[in-house]
Amino acid sequence: MNNYSTKIAALVAGLTLSLGACTDDSEPTPQPGTTEAHHTIALGAGSTGESVTFVQSLEDFGADRSISFNAYGFEVPSTRTARIFQSTDGSNLYDLDYGGGRVYKFQVNGGESYTQLSEVNVEYAIGTANPRITPLNDEYAMLHYVQTENYVDETSGAVTMKQANASIVLLSLENLDMQTIEKFEIPTSGDNGLDYVGRIDAPVVVGDKLYYGLSRSGFDPNDPDSRTIVPNNTNVETMVLDFPSLTNPRIIGTTAGGAKGATNGYRTPVAHVDENDDIYQIVTTLDENDDTFILKISNGDYDDNYSFNLSELLGQRVRSYGWFYVGNGIGYVPYANLDIEGDNNYSVARVDVYNNKAVEMNVPDGLWLRQYQSGKMIDGKFHMALAPLGEGGNVYIFDPANETADGFTKGASLQTGADAFYIGIY
Repeated sequence: MNNYSTKIAALVAGLTLSLGACTDDSEPTPQPGTTEAHHTIALGAGSTGESVTFVQSLEDFGADRSISFNAYGFEVPSTRTARIFQSTDGSNLYDLDYGGGRVYKFQVNGGESYTQLSEVNVEYAIGTANPRITPLNDEYAMLHYVQTENYVDETSGAVTMKQANASIVLLSLENLDMQTIEKFEIPTSGDNGLDYVGRIDAPVVVGDKLYYGLSRSGFDPNDPDSRTIVPNNTNVETMVLDFPSLTNPRIIGTTAGGAKGATNGYRTPVAHVDENDDIYQIVTTLDENDDTFILKISNGDYDDNYSFNLSELLGQRVRSYGWFYVGNGIGYVPYANLDIEGDNNYSVARVDVYNNKAVEMNVPDGLWLRQYQSGKMIDGKFHMALAPLGEGGNVYIFDPANETADGFTKGASLQTGADAFYIGIY
């Protein structure tokens, strides 16, 4: 057994020994072919390095349920924590095997039954086994990757800058067909000095334009192979492309409110289109002394007169890698409170981006939500799976109409295991 297989086997063994009983014995396990169980819940095992990802689907997350993955659940193909998402009607689950370079489509049958419908190897089209994926809607998803190379001055032979090249693929979700493949040099905004684009991610579509969040890294010409995670950002930027042709890339930027940082996020959605076709985009602060903002893109460019300062509203040093929009200006933001030492310092805030309001919800302490991927609106309420790393928790059912810190009810209880964590409800 190779080293990777040994690690995975150990994680699975630890997970099985650590978790409690499966779903409540009084509740029959949904059978393949049923149409009731359309809500998937996912758990990862292994918060560092390689990890495995398990899913199961249920018809509801009521408080009478107890959910665990003790010898139960479908393991989706994943070299590292899988990037998964589900169709709006819950009938299909999609999985990017990050590190394996493949995308899978599964039919959701109920319980731990998932039937593979199709599979595509995207590694050679996009140039890596480690692309990222973002669903645009029920029809399409985007795959994306950035590769950098040193630019050498022909006269002096010195490395003067890094050139960032993007590879992007428009993927049809019906049969996992690659519709459009584009590769191009990412333009610069002209004011980022020796910084370069290191990543693009979290695209959204409005009309005939595609908006990509991005992050920049610092470049030292004296040490061209080095990478500075926190460059001297003076603004916030997004890349805009024509859609669906994926051509004519350009950069838009803003200094609204003094915002600085990255707009590509990590695994949580970053940008959302509201009912007015405006984009609200969270900015991940790279320097712990910078504030975290939600900014607005309207009519193809940033609204320089709009800035939502989450750090200021919460009275905390805040870092967030994404958020969830539920409608009418309301959303929920998983964030790290940098005033609390350690990694398990996450909480959830309810935000109203129309009325400049934010409140920290009374969720458990000790949360680790950096890899949290998805929450879901069910019957007008927003559902998240929240449990401290390796401990029990609950499905939290947030009421968007309730502005208070206690604007939720607790749903199904969640059992976890050592170094295991819930990554979302889909």
